[in-house]
Amino acid sequence: MEMLFADEAPAPTPDATTFGKKSWCVLMVDDDEEVHTVTRLALRNFDFQGQELELISAYSAKEGRAIFESRDDIALAIIDVVMETEHAGLDLVHYVRNTLENNRTRLVMRTGQPGQAPQDQVIREYDIDDYKEKTEMTIQKLRTLLYSKLRAYRDLCVIEEQRDGLTRVLRATEKVQTSESLTLFATAVLEQLTSLLHLDISALYCTVLPSTHARQQASRTLAATGEYVKYSTGTQFDDLPAVVAERFQKVLDAKAPLHFEDAYVVYSAGDRGSSNLLYVTHSSTLDKLDRQLLEIYTQSVAITFENINLQEDLRDTQKELVYILADAVEARSKETGAHVKRVALGSEMLARLCGLPEDQVLLIKHASPLHDIGKVAIPDAILHKPGKLDAQEWALMQKHAQFGLDILQRSDRPLMKLGAEIAITHHEKWDGTGYPNGMQGGAIPISGRITALIDVFDALGSKRSYKGAWSDDLVMEHIVAGSGTQFDPVLVELLVANREAFQALRLQYPDLEEPHA
Repeated sequence: MEMLFADEAPAPTPDATTFGKKSWCVLMVDDDEEVHTVTRLALRNFDFQGQELELISAYSAKEGRAIFESRDDIALAIIDVVMETEHAGLDLVHYVRNTLENNRTRLVMRTGQPGQAPQDQVIREYDIDDYKEKTEMTIQKLRTLLYSKLRAYRDLCVIEEQRDGLTRVLRATEKVQTSESLTLFATAVLEQLTSLLHLDISALYCTVLPSTHARQQASRTLAATGEYVKYSTGTQFDDLPAVVAERFQKVLDAKAPLHFEDAYVVYSAGDRGSSNLLYVTHSSTLDKLDRQLLEIYTQSVAITFENINLQEDLRDTQKELVYILADAVEARSKETGAHVKRVALGSEMLARLCGLPEDQVLLIKHASPLHDIGKVAIPDAILHKPGKLDAQEWALMQKHAQFGLDILQRSDRPLMKLGAEIAITHHEKWDGTGYPNGMQGGAIPISGRITALIDVFDALGSKRSYKGAWSDDLVMEHIVAGSGTQFDPVLVELLVANREAFQALRLQYPDLEEPHA
């Protein structure tokens, strides 16, 4: 063969071709065995960014193809043009780029017969990164080539990681609606930030609720990466590693960010008295821009967390008001049980058994207690009558469904709108004999069908001023008898199949004894 490195003296052949666990994978594809031997000699003791080379040999384009199919970590491939055929190397390049869709590996063509594939044509028509003649490739030029191509490969890997990370961030952004989803989002962003700044992968973001002393106040981890992931559920400083807790305390006392030998802790004060802390480990001192990015991240997550907390507080307040209103209706009816709570939980359970989407399940759970809200417009004389209502009284009692709709439909909130739907339909019957509109079968909204069944199921088993509590068996007999007439038969089947779970709600939330006068 042509003298590959004409101006360099050969050296002893090293024993190993793989220099360490962390290494840059370089593939040599050439049918001349001497090329492999001399290339190994030229690249002995080569390292880039503290990592040495893993040199792999393929003696034909076919072998090279097999290696590309089995590995996805090849940083650089140096490929001969002429092997089994005059264009075997070029065919391999086409296969790698177009069939395997590998655009990350750097590809360099090396030829001892430049006339077979002119340089300009090859570079123009094939997606390669360089084209070298074997006679011009000195040891120094080869090493320079590797430094250049490994840098390019490294940068492409970083770009791909950043792209994948950005994808995770964007997907997480769509779901930032609760503090739990914020944790996913904040962690994804933190991973991207530490990667962008070339920091250690271990970082921890913590928000601390206001109190007189940090070790006595609750803390919540909103983001954790690397070795700190296992502490993401910790709620107190004592749950954190001792060195992290100690440094957090120093930062809280100083109310300012602090540098440590191997870490930097960012401090940000919240608008509602909380403190926000970001702990990042590093191997070198952070510059001003790095610190600014970390501070911006800390402040942004803190603002988002506080806004989400406000939204969750409003949602929780709305749910509490629903129960308060429903309990007020029950109290006005002189009922002292936990009927409202059991209807909510039973409706949730049945809705989930139906296979409804989780967001709809939760809406039904929180709206079902409003089914009898219209009773606030029913006169006490009728509402509290111990005996049977006459026709006129019963006609007025039936209007509570319409009254409930009139009260709730004024709101555009999804919870109230569903409550209005339940209020107007929970006395409709499967066979069309219910009130107020005589709806039938599937025309009755699923929310009304579910609440109607659970309401009757629980009411029959509860003590009322006009009746005693029925036994579980008698309740189930009545429910089964009403299947297909009063109730949706599919819902009845689900209730019967899971009767123990529904009956357990009464044990978990028993009725209260009516206070003595």
